[in-house]
Amino acid sequence: MDNTTHSPYPPVGEPSPAGQSFPAAPGTAGPGPGGPGQPNFGKPVGNPDAGKGLAITALVIGVVSLLLCWIPFVNNLVFVLGLIGLGFAIPALIISVKNHSRSKGMSIAALILVVLSLVGVLATQAFYGKVIDDAVESMEEGADGVVESSEKEKEASSGEAASLGTAAEVGDYSVTVSAVNTNAGELIAAVNPYNEAPQGQYVLVDLAVQYSGDGEGNPWIDLQTKFIGADARQYDPSTCSVVLEKQEYDVPTLEKGGVAEYQVCMDVPAEALADAKIFVEPTFTLDDDDRAYWTAQ
Repeated sequence: MDNTTHSPYPPVGEPSPAGQSFPAAPGTAGPGPGGPGQPNFGKPVGNPDAGKGLAITALVIGVVSLLLCWIPFVNNLVFVLGLIGLGFAIPALIISVKNHSRSKGMSIAALILVVLSLVGVLATQAFYGKVIDDAVESMEEGADGVVESSEKEKEASSGEAASLGTAAEVGDYSVTVSAVNTNAGELIAAVNPYNEAPQGQYVLVDLAVQYSGDGEGNPWIDLQTKFIGADARQYDPSTCSVVLEKQEYDVPTLEKGGVAEYQVCMDVPAEALADAKIFVEPTFTLDDDDRAYWTAQ
């Protein structure tokens, strides 16, 4: 009996009989782009971790940039950081796509975060720039002690105002506008012969205050008084550089319950005196609702 095992494949080095085909031998590559022992059925094979390090770096930069892009001054550095993040995110995405890497999603997320942070920097820079420009414009406009009333201020001042001699709560003070003299030029000239004549008319305002705070009160620092003319402009005491009988900065520091009287004056055009009002507000406030208004007559 012949126990020799016959292989279906021709001996190595010998050609197969003409017209006869044989299945691929085990351990050899079949049709397709795969290598020996890699039957991948025509699907491309890449490195599943390609670009992962770049993607992680870009993702970290994107997260940090997005968190800091809203902070003034700091976001100047964030813009540079965002550009660096782009330098990591874009190559990471290209490499992950070419190699069918699992880091593709991470690369896309990193790219989105970096772009959002750059947009955030530009948006906040534009916003802060406008705020600064408005503040500078306001300071320049008020350098002479005269500013235009905003629409909100016009609406607030058009409401009912207290009559002279009526007390109102302003911050830590009970404030009373005792009297308003809209033509106080002669009276002020009599106080000091060196007082200059007004460009318009001197408006002299007499105030009485009582401090109700828990610390110390200095009304000439804590409160500011302004005149609203018929021209919808606000005039503050910096328009009037004269010596008064009751200077506000001569008022001593007040303890709780302490009272004081003082005067302030403004130089106001004569045509702005009709239907005018006085308002007093805390010096350090951003809320127009903290004001109290009085009629000027």
